[in-house]
Amino acid sequence: MNNFLNTSLPQHPHPVLKADEIEKNMFPMGHWRNPKAMRKTTCLSDKVGMADTGVAVHKSILEPNTESTAIHYHLSNTEWIYILSGSAVVQLVNAALPILNPFGPPPPSSDNAPAEKKQKTDKNPESATGAATGGGSEYTIEEVPVSKGDFIGFPGGVGASRFAHGLKAGPEGCEYLVGGDRGGSGVVHYPLSNASDIWERGKDGKFTVASAPTNGDCC
Repeated sequence: MNNFLNTSLPQHPHPVLKADEIEKNMFPMGHWRNPKAMRKTTCLSDKVGMADTGVAVHKSILEPNTESTAIHYHLSNTEWIYILSGSAVVQLVNAALPILNPFGPPPPSSDNAPAEKKQKTDKNPESATGAATGGGSEYTIEEVPVSKGDFIGFPGGVGASRFAHGLKAGPEGCEYLVGGDRGGSGVVHYPLSNASDIWERGKDGKFTVASAPTNGDCC
């Protein structure tokens, strides 16, 4: 008999996840790169047995005027947000990366960067309103109001650097769905702190996150 065959029906959880069960499974989650960020969240897709499918859908709640995360973009994963209730502003930063030609001349050194791109001091760059600094660059934070029924989507890749993003709740708070594709590993960059996180998801479903070095140091 072939011992590599599964001869019993795989067990799946019940496909219907009721609202009261969702509420019971919500838990607070901060962000290690933004001490002001705090949301209540739970992964809906994991609860119905979709943890190994590469699909992730979370329900999240932000208290009034609270930030969800540190402004970031994904190099290898997509991300989307759908506003269920309340209001928020999508915080957008143009951190577009220079595109290099490997067969052309080397890029200019940072010593020749324009004056407005020189390093500025900001002890808490994520707390800035309207402008922020990071990695020797000054960034403008564009705030786009969103409310119930609005959808926001961010494809991954190098082009994602054009729309580094975060979400900040309005005065009545915000309830939303957030999700995207979830592969085995990925890279997230935070332009305001010029830092990157490299993560991987193990076979046990748990995540390992490492801080990528920047300018020779650990960021």
